[in-house]
Amino acid sequence: MNLPNKLATLRIILVVPFVIFLSLALEFSENTAIAVIMRIFATIIFVGAAITDYYDGKIARKYNLITNLGKLLDPLADKILVISALVTLAKFNQISLWFVIIIIFRELLITGLRSIVAAEGVIIAAESLGKWKTATQMVALTLIILIPFSFTINNILLLIPLILTIVSGIEYVLKCKNILNK
Repeated sequence: MNLPNKLATLRIILVVPFVIFLSLALEFSENTAIAVIMRIFATIIFVGAAITDYYDGKIARKYNLITNLGKLLDPLADKILVISALVTLAKFNQISLWFVIIIIFRELLITGLRSIVAAEGVIIAAESLGKWKTATQMVALTLIILIPFSFTINNILLLIPLILTIVSGIEYVLKCKNILNK
């Protein structure tokens, strides 16, 4: 297994301690020292995992280490990390559940479309909107994990990532339109 694939695998593994620390932080009162420490640990793990996303792709492209396993692991690791954060935050009423449902729906839809177009021998590369979606999700989630904002502020922080999620999903569907109409 090459380095980019190891980084993607590490990102998946880091989800477990991340969810544990975030859940513990949200179980305790927001003002307790334990909650603050747990939030800091959860944030460090989340940011560390998010950084591996940047580096695994950069290393894979730079050193031509792109593999079929990497094509599967990288987007899967991203989805597992983001969805785990969203579900945990929604479980503790930190964000609206409907935000989570929309984001999960988009990710499942795009994953399904990727499978269909790949079966036709077509690869549709990630566009800038999709990359911005991921970046804004990571920034918003990092802020929400680290700082105990109100439910309303948390949802406001997720508005831009949510809009980019919807728009980039529509963009991807439109690119796949010709293949889907076969």
